[in-house]
Amino acid sequence: MNRDAAADPADQAHVDPLPDLPETLLAGYLDAALATLRAADPGDLPGALRQYRTWTPRRLRHPRVLGLVRRTLDLDQSFRKAVDKRVLDEEQTLARLLRSGRHAEALASGEAPEMVARVGLALGADGAAAVGAAVEAAATSQAQAEAAAVRSALAGAESELDAARARADAEAADARAAREELRAAREELRRAERERRALVDRASGLERELARSEASLRVARSEAAAEQRRLGGRVAELQARLAEVQRKYRALRRSTGQVDPVVAEAVGALERDLGALRRAAGLAGEGEPAAAPSTRRPERREPLPVPGGRGADDAETLAAWMAADGVLVLVDGYNVTKHPLGFPERDLEDQRTLLLDLCRRLARRFGAEVTVVFDGGTVEPIPTRLPLGPVEVVFTDAGRTADDEIVARANATPPERPVVVVTSDNELRERVSALGASVTRSPALLGLAGAR
Repeated sequence: MNRDAAADPADQAHVDPLPDLPETLLAGYLDAALATLRAADPGDLPGALRQYRTWTPRRLRHPRVLGLVRRTLDLDQSFRKAVDKRVLDEEQTLARLLRSGRHAEALASGEAPEMVARVGLALGADGAAAVGAAVEAAATSQAQAEAAAVRSALAGAESELDAARARADAEAADARAAREELRAAREELRRAERERRALVDRASGLERELARSEASLRVARSEAAAEQRRLGGRVAELQARLAEVQRKYRALRRSTGQVDPVVAEAVGALERDLGALRRAAGLAGEGEPAAAPSTRRPERREPLPVPGGRGADDAETLAAWMAADGVLVLVDGYNVTKHPLGFPERDLEDQRTLLLDLCRRLARRFGAEVTVVFDGGTVEPIPTRLPLGPVEVVFTDAGRTADDEIVARANATPPERPVVVVTSDNELRERVSALGASVTRSPALLGLAGAR
């Protein structure tokens, strides 16, 4: 029989509308209504809901459909009864508790307020108290949840506050450290500024001293030029006298055939004086050509060339240097003996003896002049035996190092004479290199020990 024709208008007129409940409590009852809608025969459904029977549950939850279903529940008693029956059939145990007024017991046993409200709505007037209790329980639960959320937020805020305080303390410590660093940097800057001013004053003093030295040098050169001119005049005078005496001397010899010893001695004295004056004035002697500019004494020593394919620290390079004409070889004694390739395990006396024996053999082999310099002022024991031969041995006085002695000897050697220094001391190497000396390391000399 068609539901529209069989529907009792009296039944439809006495439907109690659903109470105004929160959506969360009403959702369970509406779910039961949607399930009833999908399970009912089309003829048993209100006309407004038939078109939605085949819709999926997800589509049925559209707000427009839910609103239509809710209005139908408020207006159609048959549909309302079908939904109530479905709910009560599914929750028979809870329905018995609620009918007996034990809704508080049901909520205390763990039943959700949403489920209690669903069954209470299905019970109608018998479930009104249960619905009210469910509303209160839901409100209490929501209040508790909100309180828990507030407590959690408060705890998070306190944690953030503690973290902020910790960050503030760390930043304050960093700021204090930065202030200390800034204070130290300012002190360092002031110290550097004082040093800069001192260096500027020192440089100014050196410039003034250099200016005075240049002025003194110009005066000395002027005096030397004047003295050279005076000596040149004296040389010219002596040359004239010598020429006159020689003329008379030759005339006397032609006339007498004999030479007066007094005249011969005077001529010899004049010639010696003239030669001495020429040397003092830098003039060429009689019958001698003037020195060419290319034969002038060099102003600075030039290092010896390094053989092709070799390095300055090779033993073969040192051998080639020792064979150079007029070379002076200066050896940093203890720097060579204490080298790992030398004799570091021997006592000082044996070290000196072995090194001097090696230098003597090399000096004889290459024809070089060798000077070995030892620190002597503070070294014990005092040397007791020294080798003989073409090697000079120098022990420095207290307060003077072997490095200073080697630099002084290299500086005092004429610049046209080649100088070779044997040492592995980097500071000494720089000092003598600045003087134009050829420099090689200690292993180069030790490497010639077995050479033949």
